[in-house]
Order: sequence, then structure tokens, then C-alpha cells
Amino acid sequence: MIKYIKTKIAEFWNKYLFSITLSLLIICFVIAVLWNRIFISIDPGYQGIRWSRFEGTQVDEIYNEGLHIIWPWDRMYLYTTRVQTNNNSLDILTNEGLTIKVEYTYRFHVFPDSIPVVHQELGHQYAATFVEPEIQAASMAVIGNYTPDQLYQISTLVVQSTIKHYISKRLFSQNIIFDDYLIRKIVLPEVVSKSIEKKMVAKQLAMEFDYKLLVEAKEMERKKIEAEGISKFAQISGIPILKWKGLEVTEKFAESKNAKIIMVGNNEKSLPLILNSDEKK
Repeated sequence: MIKYIKTKIAEFWNKYLFSITLSLLIICFVIAVLWNRIFISIDPGYQGIRWSRFEGTQVDEIYNEGLHIIWPWDRMYLYTTRVQTNNNSLDILTNEGLTIKVEYTYRFHVFPDSIPVVHQELGHQYAATFVEPEIQAASMAVIGNYTPDQLYQISTLVVQSTIKHYISKRLFSQNIIFDDYLIRKIVLPEVVSKSIEKKMVAKQLAMEFDYKLLVEAKEMERKKIEAEGISKFAQISGIPILKWKGLEVTEKFAESKNAKIIMVGNNEKSLPLILNSDEKK
């Protein structure tokens, strides 16, 4: 019996060898061509959403990292779950009709469990078709309300926080978390920039002048108080201030070790006369 079965298999193999070989080659060729559509490898930090040609997007099924097998007529869309960082620049028209250039950076990421919804509502290119236009619209709406003078002086932290607050609500409603917004540079027209710099220099000079006036006013007040004190001293002591100062100077010279001759006047209004006997001839 076993010998009979082996004989039949050998006869079948010899009879259909060419057909079997050709079929296997065709199958191998099809698998090789459609390999990337059948065997899907998902890297770390990514998730996959399968679109079925007969059933549409599989909202309830999320493919995590690893190797997955799907039908060749289906499609697998890969989404990153990591924080994405984009750099861009934008020309913005201010409320005074001047065009300024703003260079900015922003970061965002999508809720991992909401990727099927994002895929259905926003599409695979949601970062370019939804997030970036929203960033540009918010930047123009907020920065465009400032004048060039205000942008030159205001802290970028105020502008950044305003834009971030404005965008966060909009993106959150679409299952996207907006992490941060950073203004790298604001470029004003050269004529406007030089004009603002001149205004700032003039303002600083005016503040410096006002400070000098304040110091002089304080000094004048100090001298006034000092003069009033000297006047009261002269009235109380009965000694003229000039003579008092002369006596102070005479006392200091008398304490020094150098030889000198001090001549005191013959009346109360005369000042002492000091002669240095060591003066070189």
C-alpha cells in the first residue's frame, strides 16, 4: 500500500513538475513584489492604522511596533507618537502696514489612542495641512496686533505665551497636544529698525539728563542745608565762619612736623599768616 502511494506521488510529480515549479516561481515572484505591502515593520515610536479596501479605516484596531502581516490590497499608514519639532519663518503685516519677518519653532504630538480619529478627520499629512496653517494663522493674528516699536521693546515671552494659549485650544480639540512655541528671531525693516534705535538712544539720553538734574537738585538742597547750619553756628558762637576755618587750618599746620612761622592778626577779624621756614632757596 505504501509502495503504491509512493508510486502515484512520483507519477504525479513527474507529470506536473513543470506546472508546480512554474506556480511556485510565480508565487515567490508575487510575494517578492508585494513584500512591502504584505509584511509591515513598525519601528519604535510609531503606530499603524490599517485601511481595508472593503471595510475602510479600522478605527478600533491600532498596530504597535513590530512585524505585522496584512492583505496586499490593504494599506498601512504609520504615525509617529513622538514629539515633533518644526522650524519655519513667516512674513507678517503689522497694524501699521509694515511687513516683518518672524522665525519660530514649535513642538507638538498627537494622542496615541486618537490616531485613528486623526487619520479619518485630518489625514496622514495633518502636520502640514492642519498644524502648520493653524500656527501661521495664530502668529499673524497675535503678532500683527503689535506695532514695530512694541515688538522691539516687548519681551518675546509675552508674545509666545499668547500664541501658545491661542493655539493649544484649537489643536486640543483635534486630539493634538501643543507643547511649546518659541520665537527665534524678529526681523524688522532696516529703516524702521534704525529709527527705533535712534529713538531708544534719545530716550536713554533724556533719562540720563533727568538723572543729572535730580542729582544737582539734591546737591543744591544739601548745600542749602549746610549753609543754614553754618549761619546758625556763626550766630550762636559769635565767631565768623571764615575765621573759624582759618583757625582749623592753623591747628592742622601746627600739628605737622615741618618748621613754620605762624603770625596771628592783631584783631579778631584778621586771619593767621603761615610762613614755611624750610622753603628751599
